[in-house]
Amino acid sequence: MVTLDAIQSKIAKLQKQAESIVEKQTSVGLTKIRDLMARHGLSLADIERFIGKKRGRKPGAGARTATKRAVVAKYADPKTGATWTGRGRAPAWIRDVKDRSKFLVDGSAANGSAGAKTAGRKVAAKAARKTRANSAAVNKAATKRAKAAPAKKAAPAKKAARRSAGRNVAAKQPQAAAPA
Repeated sequence: MVTLDAIQSKIAKLQKQAESIVEKQTSVGLTKIRDLMARHGLSLADIERFIGKKRGRKPGAGARTATKRAVVAKYADPKTGATWTGRGRAPAWIRDVKDRSKFLVDGSAANGSAGAKTAGRKVAAKAARKTRANSAAVNKAATKRAKAAPAKKAAPAKKAARRSAGRNVAAKQPQAAAPA
């Protein structure tokens, strides 16, 4: 029966044999390259200049890489940690949510570029203002409801009038039918 030590010694011998074959092949290849360089009068500088000129794309040459920007995640799922940039189709965890502001990422620009950081800060600031405005309006309405007597029902009419004041009322009016 073959022991573990015997197998490991065979493996070591085969590895040494493989390394010697690789070394021999590389030395033969390098000798051929040196002979070709000498025959054609080439130097390493000539080869480097040729490779740099002919091979590959120059940095920034691709139009696609020049215009592509990193997009910072705007929304995050607190349960799973999954993120979404707000672009494209919404993932299942946020698809049916009416108020997405509770999923906004606070430091949404933590790992983006400088422009993305600025955009992320703007989004976060806008969300904070919106949240403050919404909470202030809710508090104000709750205070009014608490103070208002049940007999006063004019407040909702005033709110409706204020809301529609900024809208284009003329567009909502029915147009007169043209005489036939």
